[in-house]
Amino acid sequence: MRTTHGILKELRAAGWSQSAIARKTGIPQPRLSRWQSGQVPDGADDALRLAALLDEVSQPGQCGVVNPCGKGLPDSESSQASMLRE
Repeated sequence: MRTTHGILKELRAAGWSQSAIARKTGIPQPRLSRWQSGQVPDGADDALRLAALLDEVSQPGQCGVVNPCGKGLPDSESSQASMLRE
């Protein structure tokens, strides 16, 4: 899984300045600076894990929360799925 620090490192290696990343994403530049120095809060990488899960279950032809392929989810998963979609 890609991490916030790793993504920022890749963007910087591709020639993006912190200011340009901040303008494009709306993330304050001082926060990007902290992240680049390795001070990434757990919540940032938790959000990436959620995004990775959504990408995984949203793949065409894949069955999952977003595309259950006509198969019912157990009640607990069904309620969790509806919360994720809201």
